[in-house]
Amino acid sequence: MTTTTYTIRSPQSRQEWDEVIQLLVDYRDEFNNDSCFTSFEAEMANIEELYAKEGVLKLIALSDTDGSMAGCVAYRTYAYGVAEMKRLYVVPAHRGRHLGRILAETIVTRAVEKGFDSIILDTMVEMKAAQQLYHQLGFVIIPSYEDQDPSRIVCFEKKLKTN
Repeated sequence: MTTTTYTIRSPQSRQEWDEVIQLLVDYRDEFNNDSCFTSFEAEMANIEELYAKEGVLKLIALSDTDGSMAGCVAYRTYAYGVAEMKRLYVVPAHRGRHLGRILAETIVTRAVEKGFDSIILDTMVEMKAAQQLYHQLGFVIIPSYEDQDPSRIVCFEKKLKTN
């Protein structure tokens, strides 16, 4: 069995940003659930400028085998000391290789490095594998933080600092 390795970094060209947009459109279309895609069109229209701002970060995973974009994740500042993980997505051909875990762990590490106290996220109820991953990474279920419908969305938080 060959092991695929990945390079995790921020997008570095307009072409890569265009690939991120296509990845996120594929993500939205795959799950067909607008609950997790609020303000999606505005984000896609200004993605490069959005992620150039302080307090936000977009990371991509590139396959070391062929250079293809295999996944992405982001965070944004939600409130003082609180990051929100956004848009964790792995291309179907790269699933089952722990890339989702790698991306989630990397974005959490980056949030710690930036001094955030906690990181929150929301995910769709039907995304059981994602929920299992978040539990394994030390996230706990919390009440809705953006008036999300609890029949469709599950919210999580992970404390990053132990005071």
